[in-house]
Amino acid sequence: MRLFAALLLPEPVLDHLEAALDGLRCGPAAALRWVPRENIHLTVAFFGAVPDGAVPDVSAALEQVAATSAAPELMLSGAGAFGGRTLWIGVGGEVATVQRLMGAVADVLDERRDDVPARPHVTVARSGRRARGLDLGPAVRALSVYRGPSWRAEELALLSSHLGEGRAGAPRYELTDVLSLG
Repeated sequence: MRLFAALLLPEPVLDHLEAALDGLRCGPAAALRWVPRENIHLTVAFFGAVPDGAVPDVSAALEQVAATSAAPELMLSGAGAFGGRTLWIGVGGEVATVQRLMGAVADVLDERRDDVPARPHVTVARSGRRARGLDLGPAVRALSVYRGPSWRAEELALLSSHLGEGRAGAPRYELTDVLSLG
């Protein structure tokens, strides 16, 4: 089972983000593969393939991490692109708290990557075959001034990812466990 830990965005935050993205989903950016609303999240750690029998142990370890981690006050703010292929919205607010949580959660399965600094973000679109070579610069510039409403992330979600089973071939995410922060 492919597992990852994430902070889920509350409905008002998703509503605000969707309104900001609507204007970009036409024109050249329409060719991007937009992340379906139900899949939008802030990844804390990706564990990859985990044997089904190990999921309860992962949940128990994450419960301990969550219990000792503060619930950060966050907001979506700004935008960027990874490798010219992935459009993301930045995260503002108590980012250092999220980065500590990312490190602690990655340690659950010894997945820490010290060579890559944690950059909390929310992926909103990816280029695919239809958008190969599309310059994400205009979308990044348009979203660079974006600032969403703040929220307190009080729960850490453990999700399983089922590739190709979601809407339009996107992954389908299934909630495996929800753990209270703090």
